[in-house]
Amino acid sequence: MASQLSLWAIRVAIVVIVGLAFLWVITGWMHSDAIRAEFLTPRPAQDDYPLTVIADPAGRVVLERTTQTVREGTWGLESDDAYAQVSTIVRIDDTSVERGFTNLDGTLKVGDEVRLDPDAFSGDPTSALGLGFEEPRAPSDIGPHPTWLIDGRRSTWVVFVHGRGNDQLTESLRIMPSLVEQGFPVLSVAYRNDVGAAANESGMRMWGLEEWRDLDAALSLAQRKGAKDVVVIGSGFGASIVSTFLHESPNVALVRGVIFDSPVLDLEGVASRWAAENRTPSPIAWLGRRFAAVRFSMDWKMLNQHERTEQFDVPILLMFGAEDPVTPPDRFVAFAEALPDTVEIERFEQGGHTDLWNIDAARYESRIARFLLDVVGPE
Repeated sequence: MASQLSLWAIRVAIVVIVGLAFLWVITGWMHSDAIRAEFLTPRPAQDDYPLTVIADPAGRVVLERTTQTVREGTWGLESDDAYAQVSTIVRIDDTSVERGFTNLDGTLKVGDEVRLDPDAFSGDPTSALGLGFEEPRAPSDIGPHPTWLIDGRRSTWVVFVHGRGNDQLTESLRIMPSLVEQGFPVLSVAYRNDVGAAANESGMRMWGLEEWRDLDAALSLAQRKGAKDVVVIGSGFGASIVSTFLHESPNVALVRGVIFDSPVLDLEGVASRWAAENRTPSPIAWLGRRFAAVRFSMDWKMLNQHERTEQFDVPILLMFGAEDPVTPPDRFVAFAEALPDTVEIERFEQGGHTDLWNIDAARYESRIARFLLDVVGPE
């Protein structure tokens, strides 16, 4: 009788173990789908309008009080058919915030649904800034991608690689006037799966594993149009593209220096923290990342720049926010400490992710100007 009970217990244990393993595999597979949706699917930076215009006294706008609307600095304020800028906070009470306000395109009205936009400008270099520009297309290995090109006096060009959404050439508008004033030609580039750009076979963002070739094509375009060398600015996701370009491109000798704004230095670390924030058990999250590596060709190790520091050999200005929700500040510092002769850091205490210009535009622009003077020299 005892032996029969032991055999029965063994069988039950085997069934339980198999069932748990099956559940682990299923939930891990589902988590890899969530990783694809969160990190690999191209989409606009924002797709909703969570705020409402409460009032619009002359030269000011009143919005609901939220953690975003009480942040100091300069921000875009966008509705479905109008665009403005908000600036100085004039008044705050328990429910509302009154800020300085400038209409840029269209007219915002009381009751309009709006959102704050870190880009702070809309349109293109001419409509937003009054700068003449060309729109050459960079012919990458999968097809042409759109660019904005503003001419300048110098032979060193500044190439801007945007982050956030798939329609974000406008992100480069914030820094353009400062660069143009210093005489630099500016090339703002798109990459595969952006709006108006060629799509790769998978239709997914690959965090630089494929997109570095698009940056390579853009630099070849710059060379053909007269660039002697370049300084590359990579913002957020764009910094990952720049990093892989520096590791993989045969044209890296063109690069005089790199500016990272809120870079993602370890995508697997970001995905792991995101899973923890969403209370996904770590064994399921770990398996989901392994499935993502196989299913979507995500080479997590290749995207861990902390493990590839010895491959960086150009001057780097690393700017980050102390309140970056994507990467903990100590990870930026650790990267810089691993490259003390290569990386300079600039920390913005009130900054988040890719909103450093918005928090302190004067400091942001002057720090970039100083770096450019160091690596390029005066005119």
